[in-house]
Amino acid sequence: MSHSVRTMIDMSFACLIFVMAVTSGLLLFQSGAAALDTAYVSGKAQDRNVMPTLSPITGDGSVSGAEVLQTIAQIGEIGMEVVVDGTRYAPSLEREDIAVSAIRLNGRYTPSYERGPDGQLKQIVFVSR
Repeated sequence: MSHSVRTMIDMSFACLIFVMAVTSGLLLFQSGAAALDTAYVSGKAQDRNVMPTLSPITGDGSVSGAEVLQTIAQIGEIGMEVVVDGTRYAPSLEREDIAVSAIRLNGRYTPSYERGPDGQLKQIVFVSR
């Protein structure tokens, strides 16, 4: 094979590789643009005014006496003082030593949460309604 034929084959191969690279690059840019358009359209379709809300399941913020009793039962794990209608339950009390006969299981209680300056929960106060 002569030198000019070999050079022509090399140049043809180089041109073929160049055309393949340009074609694949063009396809990548087109698919990227289509993906960006889809993301833009779906982002515009979302309602930006929807805000998450933290509302109690009961709707008025009250909890049942059973939930209050469960909170007192977990007092050692939560590590904070619980006050129910003026009766204080310290976190150091053992479950067996807690007198909870004054809590009405069918009653409704309104909780209020007292936090320290660092934002950590310090005390939960339940008041019967």
